[in-house]
Amino acid sequence: MGPKLRQRLAALVTTILFALILWKVLERTFVIVWAQTPWWGLLILLVVLYYLISLSINRLFGSDS
Repeated sequence: MGPKLRQRLAALVTTILFALILWKVLERTFVIVWAQTPWWGLLILLVVLYYLISLSINRLFGSDS
């Protein structure tokens, strides 16, 4: 598998995994999250979560970026 294909696959897996986790979390705590968390707190949480998932997937696939 070439490095470009590996990088694209890692990005695809990261996006899908992030969307699934976000969907499940918001499905269960939608009212609580929106009532208790300011919009900027939720945005920071989403960015950190995406970064952690991306880092994990890139390590799994051995990508450099």
